[in-house]
Amino acid sequence: MGCLQDWISQLPDDVLMIILSSLLMREAARTRVLSHRWRKLWKHFTGSLDFDASDTLRLIAHLEVDRVTEARRYRDWVDQVVVSHEGSSFKGLRIAFVLGKSNVAALNKWLYLAVVKRVQRLELDLSSADGGVGCTDSSFTFPSWLLHLNFLDFTSFDRLTSLCLKSISITEDDLAYFLSKCSLLEQLTVENAAYLHKVRVAARQSLKLKHLEIRYCLKLEDVEVSARSVASFKCAGPMININVPEFSSISLAVEYCEMLFVKFPRIWSFSGLQQLELKLNLRMMEPSRSMSFPKDIPELSELKQLELKFRVPADHSILFLSSIIRASPRLLKLILKCRVEWFWPLETETLRSLEDCEKGVEGASWGKSSSEPQGDRIRWLDWTGED
Repeated sequence: MGCLQDWISQLPDDVLMIILSSLLMREAARTRVLSHRWRKLWKHFTGSLDFDASDTLRLIAHLEVDRVTEARRYRDWVDQVVVSHEGSSFKGLRIAFVLGKSNVAALNKWLYLAVVKRVQRLELDLSSADGGVGCTDSSFTFPSWLLHLNFLDFTSFDRLTSLCLKSISITEDDLAYFLSKCSLLEQLTVENAAYLHKVRVAARQSLKLKHLEIRYCLKLEDVEVSARSVASFKCAGPMININVPEFSSISLAVEYCEMLFVKFPRIWSFSGLQQLELKLNLRMMEPSRSMSFPKDIPELSELKQLELKFRVPADHSILFLSSIIRASPRLLKLILKCRVEWFWPLETETLRSLEDCEKGVEGASWGKSSSEPQGDRIRWLDWTGED
């Protein structure tokens, strides 16, 4: 029986690099043990360097391992890979770990290499191990000097298409740089930025931004978007002043249900809105105050998908939310995710209210007067408890 021939190793380096860079980073790194040639190829990896440590973060959250020790190991791991990289570029860099002030120098070094290697996707997530947001001031401030480096044939982050910053302090001026100078930027996510007060996305002919997400920036006061290129907008956290054009997709998480209509009533005038997600906290609202929820919402003629996530005490009715469904004659997909807070004993009237809510959702027959009931149009109904 003849020996099996290694056909892959006979391929030229350029072809092997295409194969290698299509793998996940951990998979590509394992090829180093095959031979000296593969070890050299790994150092020129052009895919995304994703330093995922979610398993370790779960152990830290459950106090099963020491955070400082694991942070040191994480830093050494990233250093070993990033510093030894010999290629001219790689597509993406993702850092996701709880790194304190002792790691600021390392973070600056990694970000500098991200500039030099001209990354397309950058995610820097220093959130707490338990996934909490809205914590105290971040220990790391995005280094402004990185944005003003002088290179012969390119500027900082000139190829950037996606930027995600979580638990990173960043100034309004630095955020404005990404929006004005990074002409290829399509997706921007900012979460838990300690000192951010305003976000401005001005209309520019070169701007390609399509997706904007602002989450739990507790000192944020205003979001103003005049760029027509933005199609999707997500906002979570305390209520802020929002001045935006029409979007085709909107996701909002607000603290008080009825405040949505005080701070952002224009949502109901978005004629082109196709996807809407609302995360509502009803546990702080008196049952009688649900009457402030509009019963006659202007028709959302293009809405195809509606997702309602709400946290509600067991003695509250949620039927008032049906006004949104009644206003959506072309709704095809309805997703309801509910977390019910039970308080015992429940009164008979409360139980009857819950039964009515369930029957109402299952019936899905909130159609306006037309030849075809709206319930017949809905193709997908998902009603589950919230994770």
